[in-house]
Amino acid sequence: MARGWLGAGVLVVFLILGFVVSGAMDNAHTPACELLTQAADMTLTGDFGGAVPLAMEAKDRWEKSWNGTAAVADHSPMDDVDALFAEMVTYAQSGEEPHFAACCRELAKRVQAVSEAHRFSWWNVL
Repeated sequence: MARGWLGAGVLVVFLILGFVVSGAMDNAHTPACELLTQAADMTLTGDFGGAVPLAMEAKDRWEKSWNGTAAVADHSPMDDVDALFAEMVTYAQSGEEPHFAACCRELAKRVQAVSEAHRFSWWNVL
């Protein structure tokens, strides 16, 4: 009987950890998605100088949450996002505005996809 209660306790702990991870992933990635979308919009409206700092801030946010994300996420999409951030920096340095805007849009979608894959839902908790 004691083993049954111990097993149930372990399952409850894992369930709570699943809730915490889901919330942390949302809090880490949603601001980066918003910044990247804003940077793309600003670039397309002609404010490339104001868009680059927003995109770099999104990159910094991604890098700060990278270790935590890597602990629970599949690495293949993360590698794709890292490669796109490297492209984005290159486009920002070379001043290629259309490519920079397109890269920011793609990054926002990819970061959002990583976040949604770990968002709280019954199939993610299981």
